[in-house]
Amino acid sequence: MNTITTAQLQEALLHVCDVIIDAEGMLTELDTIIGDGDHGIGMKTGFSALRTLLQGQQFSDTFTLLKESGLMLIKVMGGTSGVIFGTMFIGGLSAVKDKDPITVQDFAEYIDLGTKAISVRGKVDRGAKTMYDALAEARDSLLKAAEENADVHAFFLAGAEGAERGAEATKPMQSRMGRSKNFRDRTVGHPDSGAVSTSLIFRALSDYFS
Repeated sequence: MNTITTAQLQEALLHVCDVIIDAEGMLTELDTIIGDGDHGIGMKTGFSALRTLLQGQQFSDTFTLLKESGLMLIKVMGGTSGVIFGTMFIGGLSAVKDKDPITVQDFAEYIDLGTKAISVRGKVDRGAKTMYDALAEARDSLLKAAEENADVHAFFLAGAEGAERGAEATKPMQSRMGRSKNFRDRTVGHPDSGAVSTSLIFRALSDYFS
């Protein structure tokens, strides 16, 4: 089966929220090493608010679910992280509009468009040691899995593995964007906290659909 219902995706996003909230300490510790230490707190704040939204509301379709989720992150998190992670949710909405359930091909296009939106908005590409490195790898893996008509489990597993490769690839990089660029050589040898958060999101989706 390669279709995803709105109810399934809502439950999967609830699991994502739990994973991100539980990872606050690890993300804070990582961001303290190569940044200003607020990434974990910001992610926990945003995804705690998202969890409350998802628990208290039923959504008529996938488009509405993802739109409301992205807007909540932008509203609550604020700053660059809020805009970037919110854009990950709302940047590709045209791919799922008027579709319910959606297919893995729809979701892959949704992530592809969201990834491109982040690249344009953040003026970022691979190699800058940001969440984009993980997201772009996840996107490539999802597109390949969708082209191969993978079932839902294999599809999200591919995305998780791609995101984790992308996050791991940021370790030897020197940060070139955001506040972490001020730490220069100190950032080498540690993964970008935003990339790690992105990999946690895709791993949580994979775990749910397994």
